Amino acid sequence: MKREIKYNGKTIEYILERKRVKNINLRVKPDGTVYVSANNRVSKKYIDAFVLSKAKFILSAKKTFEENNKKAASAPLYSESEFVSFISGEFCRVYKLFLEYEINRPQLKLRKMKSRWGSCNYVKEVITLSTNLIYCTKEQISYVIVHEFAHLLVHNHSEDFYSIVSRFVPDYKRIRKEMNNIILR
Repeated sequence: MKREIKYNGKTIEYILERKRVKNINLRVKPDGTVYVSANNRVSKKYIDAFVLSKAKFILSAKKTFEENNKKAASAPLYSESEFVSFISGEFCRVYKLFLEYEINRPQLKLRKMKSRWGSCNYVKEVITLSTNLIYCTKEQISYVIVHEFAHLLVHNHSEDFYSIVSRFVPDYKRIRKEMNNIILR
């Protein structure tokens, strides 16, 4: 359900979704849409007040996304065949780096993902990479592949996980920060 509040003469629209959640959750999507989820027992008046208390954050996030959208690459950096070729080769190269950990070679899948660059199913030994990586530099793609391989060993984002990542990509923090400015399509 669509709702709106007024803040300093500006209208903030948001989509309210009722869910079985303990807290009120607020998300600003890259397209500027504001989503709020709350339990059925929470009144609309209370939710409006909550959104109003976050108005400064919402407007700031929307402005940041708007600026980033202007900076977003409008065209892929590679042809489809170059992209698939690079991914395949880099996947093999990174697997060789991880051989010392005595892991099985995971299956590689490519698919469109709207909210992440990749995922790792360590139980099924499958690494899935987003086709949106076609908008990333080779350095960024390599980082994502190392990141997903590291999940085969450590299944969370703990200090142990990042010590493995940093072993192969020492400046992963810089790369990750750069990637936060790329809009997923």
